[in-house]
Amino acid sequence: MQSGAPPKAFEFYIGGSVGPSLYVRLADSRLLYEWASGGGYSGLVMEASPTEEEWARFRETVGRLGIREWEREYVSAYSCCDVTYWHLRLDMDGWSTVVRGANAYPGSDGPEVSEQFRAFRAAVEHLIGRSR
Repeated sequence: MQSGAPPKAFEFYIGGSVGPSLYVRLADSRLLYEWASGGGYSGLVMEASPTEEEWARFRETVGRLGIREWEREYVSAYSCCDVTYWHLRLDMDGWSTVVRGANAYPGSDGPEVSEQFRAFRAAVEHLIGRSR
């Protein structure tokens, strides 16, 4: 597959019962995404069409962050209340993964969000045009 082509499958969710959440999924080479708050959904689905250069940069970030080596599940002892859940499904360049977590993240020993996970989330937000 070309480095600038979209993955075969991509889906990312992060959120919980309180606070903001984000759901992104690939559909026909477009990204459909929705921001929500307070555990609900806004009902407003937006669309982004990343360029080949943006997909190539995303692939580079995925490789640099070692996402292929992420565990299948990250669960913290702090996952009883006020939980932030996240889910990633990615099928790209001949490999695929499904990873999820609850108040736990790759590269972190506790409930703190790791720099590795922050960098991945920033890459996703860049794809939908919401760079911080």
